[in-house]
Amino acid sequence: MNFKDKLTRAVASAGTPLMVGLDPDLRKIPDSLKTGKSEAEAVFSFCSAIIRLTEKKCIGYKLNLGFFEAIGAEGLGVFQRVVNQIPKEKIILADAKRGDIGNTAERYRDAFFETFGCDCITLNPLMGTDSLQPFLGRGDKAVFVLALTSNSGADDLLLQRLEDGRLVCESIAEQCANLDRNMPGTVGMVVGATRVHQLSSVLEKFPDALLLIPGIGAQGGDPEELLTVLKNHRGQAIPVISRAIIYAGTDENWESDVTRATENYAEIFSLLTGVVHD
Repeated sequence: MNFKDKLTRAVASAGTPLMVGLDPDLRKIPDSLKTGKSEAEAVFSFCSAIIRLTEKKCIGYKLNLGFFEAIGAEGLGVFQRVVNQIPKEKIILADAKRGDIGNTAERYRDAFFETFGCDCITLNPLMGTDSLQPFLGRGDKAVFVLALTSNSGADDLLLQRLEDGRLVCESIAEQCANLDRNMPGTVGMVVGATRVHQLSSVLEKFPDALLLIPGIGAQGGDPEELLTVLKNHRGQAIPVISRAIIYAGTDENWESDVTRATENYAEIFSLLTGVVHD
């Protein structure tokens, strides 16, 4: 199955384009999942529980590599075990933000697409499009390229102007649009919901882009403002909620709190299925 079809089916099944972010921080995991366990086992138990509690109301999961790598030697093993817990019909996104020269990029590609079996990956484009090329050309996989991120540091580079007057983020969007022409629906962009007032010019450069949208929830992005900006966008938007769902509760009622938060965000973002297109 190609990536676009899998994504379309996942959205239709969940009734929302919501994606849940897995950022497993041992300091925030409920005590009931940590007692008597190693960090690796506690993280695995926590992620497995989150998947069980959220899978009906989301299209898939964004696994943040930093939180798995921080565990140490066992971290990538836990990452694989968590990937294996995710239902096959769900989208599995490796939030790895990789970006390197061709031969190294090829190994990252093989690691995440072949060894770990992820459907898509986040990439950093600042070394140029040749660092993206090894990940492209497969209809069953997709990439999400950092274009205009939700953090304040986006001002330092992504919102700087080039000599021709374009912003760096606009140039990235144009290059992503060009790369996507070879196999439409496999090259997307990461754009932050905290940047809604600056998104229009980026979306104009790539109006059919798949969009991965962090920044709502713990980072404070406004869903209503996001809906307004996306009303004419033709690509599927995928909002990601991490901390505001997985750490919605920390006491004995944490499971019901996670479920409630997931349902609330799923309902909010169900509106996106009505304003974006395949």
